[in-house]
Amino acid sequence: MGIVIGIVLVLAVAAFFAVMTCKSKYSDLYKWILIAIFVAVCITWIVPYGQFNGATYTEYAMKRVGLTDIPSIVYYAAYFGLQSIIYLFILGGFYGVLSKTNSYSMLVKNISKKLKGKETLFMVIISSIIVILTSLVKNTFALLVFIPFIVSILLSMKTNKLTTFAVTFGSLLAGLCAATYGTDGLNFLHYYMNTKMTSGLIYRVIIACVALVLYEGLLAFHLVRSNKKKTKTDKEEEIDPYAAVEVKGKVSTVPVIILFAVLFVFTILGFVAWSDNWNISVFTKFHEWLTGLKIGKDFEIFSYILGASATEFGKFELTSLITILLVSSVIIALASKQKVNEFLTNFGDGAKKMLKPVSLYVLVYVVFIVAYTTPFIPAFTNWAYGLTKKFNPYIATVVAFITSIFHADLGFTGYAVGSLFNASYLGNVTLIQTIYTTTYGLAQIFMPVSGLLMIGLSYLKVDYKSWFKYIWMFALAMLAVLLIFATIVYY
Repeated sequence: MGIVIGIVLVLAVAAFFAVMTCKSKYSDLYKWILIAIFVAVCITWIVPYGQFNGATYTEYAMKRVGLTDIPSIVYYAAYFGLQSIIYLFILGGFYGVLSKTNSYSMLVKNISKKLKGKETLFMVIISSIIVILTSLVKNTFALLVFIPFIVSILLSMKTNKLTTFAVTFGSLLAGLCAATYGTDGLNFLHYYMNTKMTSGLIYRVIIACVALVLYEGLLAFHLVRSNKKKTKTDKEEEIDPYAAVEVKGKVSTVPVIILFAVLFVFTILGFVAWSDNWNISVFTKFHEWLTGLKIGKDFEIFSYILGASATEFGKFELTSLITILLVSSVIIALASKQKVNEFLTNFGDGAKKMLKPVSLYVLVYVVFIVAYTTPFIPAFTNWAYGLTKKFNPYIATVVAFITSIFHADLGFTGYAVGSLFNASYLGNVTLIQTIYTTTYGLAQIFMPVSGLLMIGLSYLKVDYKSWFKYIWMFALAMLAVLLIFATIVYY
């Protein structure tokens, strides 16, 4: 197994330097993901797949991925990410309609003017809010509903695209390193490790605080540095997919302010697990009361209007937000007096702008599906943890990071190896949770196998190498903090 791991590392390092030295930026993101897919497929040819049942590992035969397997893998990649894909297209359509209204354009213009001379403070505050919210909400994609708006404001303030990315998408990714109650897959990780959300919470809170300070420090450092160098800004209309239209005269911004206020309330109330995390039952009771209201003896009017899939606040899925965005799009079109054809054109044009981000997202999931259908991570985990008789936090950190590269879904990591930790390392299970959660965030923030990272880079036309140079200090610092923290806790 050691020789096999060596071969895989050589392939990965060779691929890394091959793409880093490539001068073309137009296909930069696709090259990185295709290299990751190639490495994942190569692993299936040299590592047998296996499965954990408690502490017992069972090794099966090789399950090599061949050419005829690729179409089905791409199909399942799209299927696994279907809800997010639909959401991204609807979000694009929503902003396609909204960005054509005078009220929205005036709001962007007014905010950018009022923040003149306060750009650095605004960026740090907005970034901090995004990091904290990401740490709390159960689906990171839900917060994307505000990102195009913030992007338009920043670009209107003549902020360069890399800084804009760092404040918006970068902050979302930093929030994944700072997971406390929220973020994708954390509930399933706990489920498969047979623990509760509060298990190791104090560890995650400490890591979250450190991540917040380090990221905002890095952001402030780059902002001061770019101000001194007077970094050339990018043309707003060339970068912003949903740039605001030109507005003359006075236009009321109240309707759009109300719209975003409602979206914010619904997003926070809907995607923070109030009942599961803090036993707050008021939203459960409100939902039961609302859906139970009747006209006559048995006609539950709101239950029928909302539909059978309607859920209480705190248990929203992306489908709930999709519905809200669709309804909001229609209301915006009616309020701004867009004709039906105009509305459909604006919505369609906005959705089309999400084609490249969505295609990259699907390819990221291809890497995951390869590891999902041919589970080689359990084999690697079994070999690595078997190198020592006792639990070793340093080996665990390396294994967790490599696992996170191939597992776009943190919850699946719990499914693949969670039973091992619960059976063999029960005394260290909270530390293991912290290690896997933090390394998952690290892999998401700077490895080119992160769906959210690829979406953001594509959206703002930022090449991967530029982001890598920007974020490497944060990633290295967080890794050092995690290793020091693991040493203190374990030893």
